[in-house]
Amino acid sequence: MNLYAPRLFIMGIICIDMKKTAILPGMWGDVESDEIDELQMSYGVVTHRPGYKKVIFSGTGYPEGDIKEQTRGILAQIQEDLADLGGSMADVTTLRLFVREDVLSPETQVHIHEVRAEFFEHPHYPAATMVGVAQLLYEEMLIEIETEAEIPEDA
Repeated sequence: MNLYAPRLFIMGIICIDMKKTAILPGMWGDVESDEIDELQMSYGVVTHRPGYKKVIFSGTGYPEGDIKEQTRGILAQIQEDLADLGGSMADVTTLRLFVREDVLSPETQVHIHEVRAEFFEHPHYPAATMVGVAQLLYEEMLIEIETEAEIPEDA
């Protein structure tokens, strides 16, 4: 099973307590291990604050196509997942982009920003950090993005 295939948000949501909700990677299935029977992580965590929900998504990848297609696939998934939580891309406060060093260049940065312009409108640009990394989980992955957002309660 491809762990980074586009998600249909068939993920389980459990309430840890009244203030924190974990979004579990339910569609990823079983882990082939004698030691554990599920992934030891959450796809995301929602903390409930006065007036808003803070959402943090783990790194998301889309291992198909070139850097533009992968970036577009990741941001589309983030957009869909935020909508499922009552938010939008305008609620994104922070992006951390991990780009493989062998593809990171000024031209790559331009391609990533061109795709970001499809999802973010002025002046709702999130703070962002782009980091070159030696490798990502799968060889096909060129980029992985972590996301933080704050969704107003009235959204």
